Amino acid sequence: MFSTLRNRFGIPGVISVFALVFAMIGGAYAANDGGGSNDSATASAKKAKKGATGPRGPKGATGAVGPAGPAGPAGPAGAKGDTGATGDTGKEGPQGKEGPQGKEGKAGKSGSPWTVGGTLPAEETLTGAWGLTATSGDVAGNFVPLSFNIPLSEPLDGSGCSTPETTDPCEVHYEGEASFATTCTGTPANPTAPPGHLCVYGQAAGMSSGALGALLDPSSQAPGAGVSGALLTFAAPAAFGFGNGTWAVTAPAES
Repeated sequence: MFSTLRNRFGIPGVISVFALVFAMIGGAYAANDGGGSNDSATASAKKAKKGATGPRGPKGATGAVGPAGPAGPAGPAGAKGDTGATGDTGKEGPQGKEGPQGKEGKAGKSGSPWTVGGTLPAEETLTGAWGLTATSGDVAGNFVPLSFNIPLSEPLDGSGCSTPETTDPCEVHYEGEASFATTCTGTPANPTAPPGHLCVYGQAAGMSSGALGALLDPSSQAPGAGVSGALLTFAAPAAFGFGNGTWAVTAPAES
């Protein structure tokens, strides 16, 4: 640009142009800022006075809830409080419905055959001992009771024991009686009896052979044995003597 002005106006012309430009700038500045105090008053006058505050506008809508902050550290445990007073007892509730009936239990095992008040079970055996002492007079007519501590379910028949046993019933036996040896197979030391029979072992010492007599039912005095025992009688007379032995009775078999 400077080359263009130099070529067109020459050096003197270029200087003249720059002088003219600076003169114009200085005049413009003098026109705008020359009376400084008057211009300041004018600017203050031009500045607008602040008006009164207007009425407050309506409250805006509540914004959305922000995200929850992180959980703070747990606080220290508080002191234990006093025990509260016991509350009133509540009302009794209604009775519940009756539950279903349970299943019937299995039958228990049979009780011991030695239960008081029971009867001797089928084919169970009782044993005992007997003895008699006579110092004077006839032994005949004396008797020894044979007691069953557990009763039989039924008495034993001795109606056919007076003669050798054939078809007549004879369920009580004493040593020396006709069917004793074939029915009673035990010994005085180990008395036994077949089911439904009473066997009396032993003999009267110092008495004549066959001193033992019939076995009687205490309740009827008939030959045989009652449910609670029997009477062992003596048939032979003697001035003195004694007798002892054992017995066994076995309950009849189940029919």
